[in-house]
Amino acid sequence: MADDVHRSGSIGEGLRAQAAHEYAEAERLLRGAVDAGEPDAGYYLGELLIELDRAAEAVPVLRDAVDTGDPDALIPLGNALWDQGDLAGAETSYRAAADRGELAAGHNLGLLLYDIGRVEEAIALWRTTVAIGETEHRLLANALADVDEVEAAEALFREGATAGDANALVDLGALLQDEDRLDEAEVVLREAIAAGGLEAYAFLASVLRLDDRVEEAVAVLREGAGREVATAETQLANHLSDRDPASGEAEELYRRAALHGDDEAYNNLGVMLWDQGRVDDAELAFRRGAELGDDLAVANLAGLLEERRG
Repeated sequence: MADDVHRSGSIGEGLRAQAAHEYAEAERLLRGAVDAGEPDAGYYLGELLIELDRAAEAVPVLRDAVDTGDPDALIPLGNALWDQGDLAGAETSYRAAADRGELAAGHNLGLLLYDIGRVEEAIALWRTTVAIGETEHRLLANALADVDEVEAAEALFREGATAGDANALVDLGALLQDEDRLDEAEVVLREAIAAGGLEAYAFLASVLRLDDRVEEAVAVLREGAGREVATAETQLANHLSDRDPASGEAEELYRRAALHGDDEAYNNLGVMLWDQGRVDDAELAFRRGAELGDDLAVANLAGLLEERRG
């Protein structure tokens, strides 16, 4: 696609409206550009619809763009098809784009293959896209760790960290923990926190607990919770609820963790409320977790409803 600043007419106006979050106007203008046969209009309209979580509407728009000679629409078409659960269609679209030399297509195809468990194929793709800067080192490193290529994964995590990726340090610390290299893991995770990789709080607390340094682990979780790190809030709530199943602080932490993005916190909150006999509140928590795709919340909601039916 040509740079947006060079776009004129309805497309340019539509893109400016989209950038200003004037989505209804952007859609009107881009649909007008499609109807007028402006080049690339279908691509941009499809991208807008995906941004608005209307992937089902984006699919026919992007298919038509491809069919009428805009192969750049293949990648967003793949994205829209994946969002709709058409994995075979998404793979076909990504592969068609990759065959044209679209490097981003290899990255996206790798994500799809990894997500459906075809890890070796994802690794093969990402070895290329990492080398050319289309894929983060840590994605390939995590995939390598999944297939027990630990040394290669560690080397890639360290490359990413050297390049300034604090989250690569977090993942490296987690890998070292899994390998029972606790002293090294602690050093790396503290370095990650200092570099801004805040998810390291939860992993560092886990390392400290494995080393029987429980009070230090709790202090780390409190520090992380103070910085609104959702995983630290959930782990601290787990610790407090284990000590006191009626802990008001634990309940508040679970609610904060859910607000800050830890979807699994809803299930943990529901379990605590169920144990307290607050069945209505527990049901609400489980339902929210289930809506967000947490399988444990789905199972616990089913169990709670069965118990209610007697």
